[in-house]
Amino acid sequence: MDPKRQLGEAMLVLLSEKELEEITDAEILRKANVSRYQYKKYFRNKRELVRWEYLHILATHARDILGSKSWSEALYKKFLVYQQYLPFFQHIFKRNDLHFIRKNNRRFVRDAYNMMLRHYGVDVKNPHIQFAVEMVVIGGEEITFHWVADGMKVPIEVMLVLFQESIPVCISQYFY
Repeated sequence: MDPKRQLGEAMLVLLSEKELEEITDAEILRKANVSRYQYKKYFRNKRELVRWEYLHILATHARDILGSKSWSEALYKKFLVYQQYLPFFQHIFKRNDLHFIRKNNRRFVRDAYNMMLRHYGVDVKNPHIQFAVEMVVIGGEEITFHWVADGMKVPIEVMLVLFQESIPVCISQYFY
């Protein structure tokens, strides 16, 4: 296995056991079975490793999510990914110092929404559409972060309905 993957897998396991601050480089190396040289070759620190693993998970599932037949199917698939890696996402969504997670997640969601709207011929440059998309992206992602950080206690199906009910009127016709 690629050393980056080994390190990412190690971080997934370790974050399900304890907080990032409690994880030592030595533990990461032992769990990943890689040398310090290999670790430092790819990552300056644990935060970079967390970021890489986060992006790897998104990239692994992005094609399936973006290939969905509808917005609700895509959102459902995204929620299933969060559920599959819940300890990892729960930990990183609780943190206030991992701003790149929010930024990357919002960019991914914004791009997906705009791609879907363009597919339906919607003018995504229209200020009303842009505002509606930003409402969904920022508000929806913030609610999602809290929901995941809290352990996804509300069932996925209920969250889907809540999201559908909150979509701004000017774009809601495209989101089912």
